[in-house]
Amino acid sequence: METKEPRRIESVGAMTGLDSTHWQHDGGDVGENGAMRHVACLALVAALLSCTGTADESSTETTAANTSSNTLAQASVSRTVRVLLVGDVMFGRGLTEPLARDPGVVFAGVRHILGAADVVGANLESPLTDRPHVSDNKNELEADPAAAVALADAGFDVISLPNNHSTDAGPDGLIDTIDAVAAAGMMPVGAGADSKTAGEGVVVDGDVSVGFLAFDATGVGTPVSTNAGVVAWDEDSSMAAVAELRERVDVLIVSVHGGTEYLRSADPGMLSIAGELAAAGTDVFWGHGAHVIQPVDVLEGDRPTVVATSLGNFLFDQARGDRTEGAMLELIVDVDGVVAYRVGVAEHPDHHIEFVDWVAPASDAAYLEGSWWNLVRPVAVTLPEPALLGVFRHGDLVAATVGDIDGDGKGDVVASFRRPFRSTPFMELHPEQRWADSMGRSAHLGVYEPEGLREKWVAGSVLMPIAGLAVCDAAIAIIHDDLDDPDIVAAGAWVWNGFGFDTGPDIAGTGVPGCADVDGDGTSEPVVIERSGSD
Repeated sequence: METKEPRRIESVGAMTGLDSTHWQHDGGDVGENGAMRHVACLALVAALLSCTGTADESSTETTAANTSSNTLAQASVSRTVRVLLVGDVMFGRGLTEPLARDPGVVFAGVRHILGAADVVGANLESPLTDRPHVSDNKNELEADPAAAVALADAGFDVISLPNNHSTDAGPDGLIDTIDAVAAAGMMPVGAGADSKTAGEGVVVDGDVSVGFLAFDATGVGTPVSTNAGVVAWDEDSSMAAVAELRERVDVLIVSVHGGTEYLRSADPGMLSIAGELAAAGTDVFWGHGAHVIQPVDVLEGDRPTVVATSLGNFLFDQARGDRTEGAMLELIVDVDGVVAYRVGVAEHPDHHIEFVDWVAPASDAAYLEGSWWNLVRPVAVTLPEPALLGVFRHGDLVAATVGDIDGDGKGDVVASFRRPFRSTPFMELHPEQRWADSMGRSAHLGVYEPEGLREKWVAGSVLMPIAGLAVCDAAIAIIHDDLDDPDIVAAGAWVWNGFGFDTGPDIAGTGVPGCADVDGDGTSEPVVIERSGSD
């Protein structure tokens, strides 16, 4: 069967590590809503200072953008749902005591992320049973069946069961696991009392129907037959199951447990299976089993396929550093497949999971939910189009566009410009920063009424000058250059909060700013396309 070639590989090691920072225009004083945790943010995000100083009297005849636009894709976004997948979850052995002591604390640090998704899935490596360990495998991972309640309370919906530990307590132990998962209100997939029930898959219905199949590619889990077992990966029978479910759902996700343990690069064997599944119309290859995070790929085709060969350990008792990390793969999907995805990293060195950060995209990206998402397929992108603005008296204009940034139904001019440098108390606190270009001008951003360009809000200083921007619904997409170098070095997104902007993390690299309704909610989000990321 023909397989697809990888299009994009994202390294989950290049995390943004930045907090969003809020600066408010309040008559000249700096109002910060929450301090940055990292001083290094100063060099990477645009630090905004509010000011009401008199405008510079220099004038510039220039052009800006109006509300007409260019559209870069014919594809439209329909209603979407969000699916979040994690890797291996284990409640036995070294986690038995922490779970018994306080099951709620285990997921407390990620509950807000799990709860925000519509469908959440995990691979369960612990048989949930009171029966004894009977496998030749010396790793006794059996856990209290009550652990299923902790999973459900954390927000999980679909539990993949085929793996090398599923039948460690025998077929009856597997039945206990299935019963515990179902009793907690979740859907087990890939295991059952007989071949028919084990291989049926599950479907989550809604605006978008999402189907799940699950297979064990380790060859260790007891294969289902007339007795209870797991669904083993077999090219002929597995592909037939994929073809059957593909016809019944909008989005198809296939869970596969296998690969070489502790391999940090994408596993070749898992990639081979992923290629076959992608060619058959699978939208997401959900891999686990290596116990460490491997890169996320996208395979091109009529329906792009997001491939995660291993999402690592979401919860385990292995003490080594990279084995205490798990990836959270979140996807925005619609009836035509995956629209966008993001990868988050979580750690659990102390047997409770804490979210670390979202990974910066390497290519075309959209900003929503406080982070940048990888765009998987084309969306309808609106770009700013030049139009005559007239005289801009506030400084030397760099870029401007028109849009309703504050949601009052009226157009606003959002402009990036430079003007003669004037020191502020904040600048004096940070003498290590360079605030002016070689012509003695500092960089700024302002929001103005179209009639007479009367000031509504102006940033006192922008650390990374804004070379281009697009006004979306209550947000702007921006690209940055340096004070004395016109080359684009980064992109960013700022969200209007009613008094000023909350700034999102910048992502290094080039690109074109625009707007698109990525999540299908009827409002546009900042996007950066034709993007070349930076390692």
